[in-house]
Amino acid sequence: MATAQKVRTFQEHEKRSWSVDFCSSDPKLLASCSDDCRVKIWSMHNDYSVTTIDAKSNVCCVKFKPDSQYNIVFGTADHNLYYFDLRNTREPCHLLKGHKKAVSYARFLSNNEIVSASTDSQLRLWRVTEGQCLRTYRGHVNEKNFVGLAVSNGYIVCGSETNTVHLYQREISRPLLSYKFDDINNGTVKTTAVNTDRVKKEETGNEFVSAMCWSNRENILLAANSQGVVKVLELV
Repeated sequence: MATAQKVRTFQEHEKRSWSVDFCSSDPKLLASCSDDCRVKIWSMHNDYSVTTIDAKSNVCCVKFKPDSQYNIVFGTADHNLYYFDLRNTREPCHLLKGHKKAVSYARFLSNNEIVSASTDSQLRLWRVTEGQCLRTYRGHVNEKNFVGLAVSNGYIVCGSETNTVHLYQREISRPLLSYKFDDINNGTVKTTAVNTDRVKKEETGNEFVSAMCWSNRENILLAANSQGVVKVLELV
C-alpha cells in the first residue's frame, strides 16, 4: 500500500463478485465469491485461482475461519450456508439451513460459531460442528439491501433499512441498543435503547445502513449509510 500500485489482477469470475476475504492465518491466500455460483481461492503468488468450488446458486458472501487456512464458510441465494474444508471440496462439511431468503453475510463469532445475516430480516447464530442454529436475532429490517454485519467479543452489530444501527449481544435475541443516523436535512442525532417488538420502515426516504466495522479498540464502531455518511460510534 505504501506505493499505491496494483500488485495483481484476478480475472476468472464470469459475473459480479460480491465478497472477498483474506486468510488471517495465511495472508497470501484470499477467497472471492460471485453471481457465477462459484467460490474461488487465490494465492498472491499465482495468476490463476488455486481452488474453485461450484455452488448451486449465486454466492453472496465468503469468509475464512480465523485460525485456519483450510476452512471457509459462504452464504448463497438458496438461503443456506456452506462450510467447507479446502482439502476436500467435493462436498461441504456442514450445511446450515434455516434462513428464509438469501444469506448476505457470514462472520465467525468464535472458532465454532458463525453469525449469518439474511434478507429475511434475521441474524442467526450457528454452532458449526453440530450444524445447529443456537439463536435467532430479530429487531432490524433487511429485505433487499446489504446492510453490514460485524462481530466482536460476543457483540453483533448490523444495519437496517430504517437507516439505523442495531447492537445485539450473543445471549439476547433483541437489540440492546440502536443508533439512528442523522436526517441530513435536519442534522438531529439520536442514540437510544429501543423497543423492537414492532419495527417499521421510515415513511420518508429510502436510506439504509450499508456497512460497518469494529475498530481494533473494542468499543469503537464505524458505520456507513447509503447517503455516503460515515459515523464513528463509541459503545459506552
